[in-house]
Amino acid sequence: MASYVYLIQNGDLFNIGFTNNLERTRVELRPGELIAFLTTDNPEPIIKNLRKIYVDNRLPGSDYYRLANFQVRECRLLIEGDEANNYFQSFLKGPTLVFFFMFSWLLITYFIIEFAVNPIFTRLG
Repeated sequence: MASYVYLIQNGDLFNIGFTNNLERTRVELRPGELIAFLTTDNPEPIIKNLRKIYVDNRLPGSDYYRLANFQVRECRLLIEGDEANNYFQSFLKGPTLVFFFMFSWLLITYFIIEFAVNPIFTRLG
């Protein structure tokens, strides 16, 4: 089931967490503003990493953090990433990975036969 890792700003405090229902969480944390979010099947390692990075900024006993502007930008990049550097989710997994592997293997085999083996047999025959 897909979960959401989020960064919500409420005044000068920021909430870093994860939920299965982002809209419900936004309502619960009103008047907070959603700064960044990520959809993932495995939010625990992401949250663990973010909390480890900002442990010194955490308000004791809560999911709220007091972050500087550069830390907000950094956290937003870690959550949203850019399409070329999103290390939180793999592109190929499950059946897609198997299909991609089989297709690539067949394509490479075809090129080897067509351009390496066939010319040898053509010259010999």
